[in-house]
Amino acid sequence: MKQTKQTTYAELKEELDDVLAQLQSDDLDIDNAVTLYARGAELVKQLEVYLNESQNAITKIKADFTKAPKE
Repeated sequence: MKQTKQTTYAELKEELDDVLAQLQSDDLDIDNAVTLYARGAELVKQLEVYLNESQNAITKIKADFTKAPKE
């Protein structure tokens, strides 16, 4: 699924939760399981990127804050 807008962390996590719930279903066939597994892996990658970008932004804010002249 291509993103047409900036997806939030909460949206990505919610979709991953849905995928995981579907994967735990007793009546899931193997073809759908493979498709869901692949989607789940992609969502995990996107969440990792999101978290890394957030961590980098926080690190930059902290660095800028400590460089600010003290009055």
